[in-house]
Amino acid sequence: MFKLLPAAILATALFGVAHAQGFDQYMALRKQYGITQASTPAALTSFVGEKTLEVRGVVRGIIGSAKGQLLVLENPDSNREIYINATDAPAWLKTSNTTARLIIKAKRDSESAALETMLLAASAEGPVAEFEAREIEKARKKAEEEAKRQADRNSRNATAPSDRGGRPPKMPGNLPDLKTNPLQDGPQLSADFLALVAPYTDFILKQNRKLSPAQAQHIAETILAYSAHYGVDPRLVMALVLCESNFDPNSTSGAGAQGLGQLMPGTARGLGVGNSYDTEENLYGTVKLLRGNLDKYTAKTGDSFEGLVLALAAYNAGPGAVSKHGGVPPYRETQNYVRKVIATYKKLCGE
Repeated sequence: MFKLLPAAILATALFGVAHAQGFDQYMALRKQYGITQASTPAALTSFVGEKTLEVRGVVRGIIGSAKGQLLVLENPDSNREIYINATDAPAWLKTSNTTARLIIKAKRDSESAALETMLLAASAEGPVAEFEAREIEKARKKAEEEAKRQADRNSRNATAPSDRGGRPPKMPGNLPDLKTNPLQDGPQLSADFLALVAPYTDFILKQNRKLSPAQAQHIAETILAYSAHYGVDPRLVMALVLCESNFDPNSTSGAGAQGLGQLMPGTARGLGVGNSYDTEENLYGTVKLLRGNLDKYTAKTGDSFEGLVLALAAYNAGPGAVSKHGGVPPYRETQNYVRKVIATYKKLCGE
């Protein structure tokens, strides 16, 4: 258990940064640090290193000290409060049980070291929440416009071959007529989708030359079918599987993850997958899990890209780790994984 005690006031000398005043200054500082969403107070309790983040939480009040002021932040995940150094904190934060947004600079040298903090800026919850709601609405309208443009492009180029150095083309707008239970009945492709099998097969063979053409074609057909069934861009699935196993159905990680999508045995069982080394079963579970993560985190953040980032982080580290850290966990493997999959996905999309 980390010690979140008043000893954190020593951070005043370390950081020496006065917090910004006013909503405009708060939002400018938020933008400066690239903050797009708030974390929970728990995000302060389990990291090693130095970072600046926004926390949404309930401020119990402020304790005066000869060395400065300490803001007392409620931590719902623990019975211990978190103490934040707050030089010249705004008077409204002194009111007990105030919900606020706080931009905090935090540092912990090791797991056994005390948390060192400094409040950089504070804002009432209402104005920031209203700003985020407006941004979400703008993003929704933009996404609707882009979806309409993409649908128009798909209708014009439904069966157009790839012209970008072997990159898999996007699937056409009309989904294939899949059977109700894809795992039991096997993947089914409509005529439109059959035209995409060849370029996807070629791409897979270029990535893993140990596969036979028949194996690569089976993987391509299955990715296309289950991606269509669950409404996921197959290029995203291709990027994920490429990064997970390099299209090797027999791949096993050091941690015991299995098959094309590197499903852990417990996760596979929860998804109804009996044999993770079977191409159809594994990809059924992989795409189903990815779809669930995308739905969950896009709804939670109100942003499709943030939802994608957290969906991939949860796929790699588990939803518990994402919840615990209030975002992408501070694990080097997970952070590199998210960057790699997104970079690969963008490349496959021609970006």
